[in-house]
Amino acid sequence: MHSQYTYEWLITQFENTKNVAEEFILSVDKDLFLKAPAEDQWSIAECYSHLINYGDLYFDNMVSAISENTSTTDSVNQSFPPRWFAQKIISFFEPPYKMKLKTVKSMKPVDTSGYNRIELLDEYLNLQNRLITQLENAHQKNVHLGRSKVTHPIFSIIKMTLSECFLLLEAHQHRHQWQAEQTLQVLKGDQ
Repeated sequence: MHSQYTYEWLITQFENTKNVAEEFILSVDKDLFLKAPAEDQWSIAECYSHLINYGDLYFDNMVSAISENTSTTDSVNQSFPPRWFAQKIISFFEPPYKMKLKTVKSMKPVDTSGYNRIELLDEYLNLQNRLITQLENAHQKNVHLGRSKVTHPIFSIIKMTLSECFLLLEAHQHRHQWQAEQTLQVLKGDQ
């Protein structure tokens, strides 16, 4: 097992996210995939649509930060833990969540009524692969994930380390994977 917060550990987290999502999405009936449990709640498709939109925003900032990086390390296999405050935010996003958050208007899911399960899965897996590729790229460039800064994609006054950015994105993905699983349980209970 890899030490927590290393490049290898982060890559493993995104690989696991791919595997969990693929197994889950393929197990969901196509009709339930698009159905919201209530008018004010998201369908499974909407959970993943939101993650793709949000992930794309993070991705663009990460690519810029990695390509423009000036903070390198000779010890690329070290751990890059988040700072205390960032760890609290990351923990807050991990499921099961205790407080429901309002989604920023620009990050609300797009209309998924015409979505196909497989197309959405492909988009989501592609996002994970792109994130993994960026981690591998940063690793090859000896980027210090704990010193290289990136601007939050929505709240530009917030600066995070690349490590924190990857960790926050992964926690956010866990949050909505859990939400999608809860949605399926509710929908199956309604049948």
